[in-house]
Amino acid sequence: MIDSGGTRREWMDSDSLSQTHFDKYSIFESHLRKLMEKSTEDGLDVSKIQNTAPFDVSYSENLIHCDDFVNIKNRTYLASGWTKAVYKGVYKGKNVAIKTVDVKGQDVSTCMAKGHTFEFCYNKAAQKIVKEIIVLQALANDNVIQVLGFCVPGIHSSLQGVAMVTELGDSVDLIRLLQMSWEDRLRISLDLTRILNFMTTNPYGSMAMNDFRRQQFILVGGKLKLSDVDDVGFGDPSCNEDKDCDIVFSSANFSRRGVCRKYRCHGYNEKRNIFNGGRHFTTFLLPHGAPELLRPLVRTVVDAYSNVTMKPKQILAVLERIVLLYSEGKYLNRTTKDNSIITYRILRHHDLPGIHDYRCRMSLSGFGCTLSVFDPREAQDICDLDEECQGFVMSKVKTWSGRILVHLKSGNSPYSLNNNTDLYLKQSRNKG
Repeated sequence: MIDSGGTRREWMDSDSLSQTHFDKYSIFESHLRKLMEKSTEDGLDVSKIQNTAPFDVSYSENLIHCDDFVNIKNRTYLASGWTKAVYKGVYKGKNVAIKTVDVKGQDVSTCMAKGHTFEFCYNKAAQKIVKEIIVLQALANDNVIQVLGFCVPGIHSSLQGVAMVTELGDSVDLIRLLQMSWEDRLRISLDLTRILNFMTTNPYGSMAMNDFRRQQFILVGGKLKLSDVDDVGFGDPSCNEDKDCDIVFSSANFSRRGVCRKYRCHGYNEKRNIFNGGRHFTTFLLPHGAPELLRPLVRTVVDAYSNVTMKPKQILAVLERIVLLYSEGKYLNRTTKDNSIITYRILRHHDLPGIHDYRCRMSLSGFGCTLSVFDPREAQDICDLDEECQGFVMSKVKTWSGRILVHLKSGNSPYSLNNNTDLYLKQSRNKG
């Protein structure tokens, strides 16, 4: 029996590798471990080791190389972890993130405290960045951070420092998540489920996030992406019989029966990832603020994450159904005609730019009251219930789900022409 709260070894030991029943996962991990050993022998020269990587990796000619690092401007420190320091910079007008070995970090410091040389400890820490360079490129996916370039000097190079350049994203912290609109939290849940499904179905074997944390993800343009693969392993644990694969979710006081298939605990990583994904994201993000008619489906998703009752592919199908119903306005329960007692004057191609803005709950912008709606009627219903709202501006801008951005206003003049907006002004109450 395996406690899911523990951290299993990422790479198989020699006893496991000596088994006669090899599968693609054990062979894969063996190759990657040898690759890490080879990176030490070759002075971390990625040009010598990339051909032995157990991945199908494409090394683009457009990547940022060592000589290009001097052209990364406005470098600013962002954060440090156990092994890496992260900086942001600007390369050819684009914001990028630079990850390098933190020479004052715990990884190097702990190693040197054991009596090893700085060169040895730096090289040991740098292996993790080499692994990230290769793994992130091999796992190229819309929900995996994009590697823009790297510098891995050879043993005879005068250049110093191992570094990787990726797209820049925003950290995923709890307060930020809770302040999001329900639509954006739905997107986070959808992206997370896509990541978990990819981790199950990727060609290199079932992936295990041995230390599942929100810090391993970033937001790039509102999209959730996996960014830290330091502690990612491939392949389910080995086993001899079914009881070896039982999983105890100690923090939730329940367990799930596992299946030993071809000496592997089939679905073990998948179950752990689902439970941890729910604990860190979905179970507290999705229910709050969900439209009433979508709540039964939302409860299905939350239960699947909390109790590990579905596979990622099945959860993804339910979430995609929720997104479809939400984007098509099926949550509005419009069984009768519009009986609103408030009428609106419509001014096509008009706007109230920069005036009469006010703050409202769940606004999508840092200033004013910006919401997403299915259509003008939904915007009218929202404005009807808000005493401060005296009208709204319908834009042509749409959100990730296809909904329309609308700006609520506390006044109605002076308006101006704008070919990309329509202005709705609240009028007298309809007594009919």
